[in-house]
Amino acid sequence: MALAQAAVPQITDNKYRIEIFQGPLLAPIHVTALGGAYVAFAQDTEGSAVNAAAPAVRDPYSVSWFDYDVSVGVSAPGLFGGHNTNFDNPGTFSNVSNPLTGNYVDLNFGLTLQLGELGIGATGDLEQFSLTNASQGSPGLTMQIGRWKALGAYGFFDGRLVLGGGARILTMQIQQDRGPTLLTMTGGAPEVGALYMPTGLQWRLGAAARAAVAGGPLGNENVTTDPITNLHRVGTFVLPSSVTLPWEVEMGIAYQLGPRPLNPGWENPHDQEGWLRQRIADARAERALLHDSEVAMAPPEARTRRVAELEAEENEQRAAEDQELADASKKLYEERTARYENWPRERILLLGSVLLSGPSDDAVSLEGFLNHAVEAVGRKLTATPRLGLEGEPLRDRMILRVGTYVEPSRYEDVTPRQHFTFGGDVRLFPVDLWGLIPRANLKLGFFIDLAPRYQNYGLGIGNWH
Repeated sequence: MALAQAAVPQITDNKYRIEIFQGPLLAPIHVTALGGAYVAFAQDTEGSAVNAAAPAVRDPYSVSWFDYDVSVGVSAPGLFGGHNTNFDNPGTFSNVSNPLTGNYVDLNFGLTLQLGELGIGATGDLEQFSLTNASQGSPGLTMQIGRWKALGAYGFFDGRLVLGGGARILTMQIQQDRGPTLLTMTGGAPEVGALYMPTGLQWRLGAAARAAVAGGPLGNENVTTDPITNLHRVGTFVLPSSVTLPWEVEMGIAYQLGPRPLNPGWENPHDQEGWLRQRIADARAERALLHDSEVAMAPPEARTRRVAELEAEENEQRAAEDQELADASKKLYEERTARYENWPRERILLLGSVLLSGPSDDAVSLEGFLNHAVEAVGRKLTATPRLGLEGEPLRDRMILRVGTYVEPSRYEDVTPRQHFTFGGDVRLFPVDLWGLIPRANLKLGFFIDLAPRYQNYGLGIGNWH
């Protein structure tokens, strides 16, 4: 395709789909800096982007029954490339003109809540970029593509096995600049994920599977129909039957060098305190039986006075037991915190994965849709190998990452291109939002993704641990 000179046939019916395939990584800061090889590590909110099990993965720093994590990042693909940037790798020369004009921004964000072994998470990835039609005199267009996830996961066997699932939702919207929305399409599909993290060992295995998404038009107020050909259009575009994300299967491994443990195991505070809670509950039940028996044996005229005396004694005893439980809980919390803080931080984390993306029948590229041309894509399964490396050269101050991945082209006969990624985190300052959240240190994350005819730069904010 890269050297073809023949005219590309035009789209003449509605029996086609637009494939939204993510070739270059558009993911959270941590994931992108490691070349996407994150499925077997999958910690923090950023892990939900690649593995549905991530919400229930307890990080070593997580020492409370309830915990949370937030992540926000922004990147600018093609910031310095302009019209020379190829986002979907059609080759050195495309059969049709490139409608992407720049102003490309990708925003990702997410939240994770953890309650014991249960974790729930929600993430969003919103892309917005300017478009132009191949024909002269057409109005400017803006496209928004959203990838949304709602996930739930659970840790089994003290966190050694974590399973998760949920839904991924795709939205696509095309809007005229300072004009109406021409097209909105949306759809959803399930996804599942798993992590195996044997306690005390320095390796992990991860896997994820995501079903294909097929989204149809939402609303038809801007759709017109030719009375002769019955061809449905939206503005000047031939309306597709759907927008699709291909199915995906990803598998990976993580291995950590150095004295810092990769899988230390997670101790549930409720389990640690369970024996004391049970002892107190049994003692209170036994006292209640004794009190009932003593009141029943007292003379009728003395029962009211005796009930009041016993209630006062019970309240005093319960206050002492509550204080004993609070003191024990505080001591156990301090022990768990000290256990984490005393671990060495020296480590080298090695990551590898491969992503398989399924074919898309009767699909054309996004560029083909915008140019009214049958730019066929996704005719066969493609594979994306990924590698990453992470270390902490400045103890408790800076983490650096490097990665690489080979981006396949969904076009026929186009050579894959290799990406090199770099990034890291820098510790900032503590914040508690005026007491609204527990005091935490912030971090500034960054990455660079470089490849032929493509570059991406990103920044993000999160919690430092």
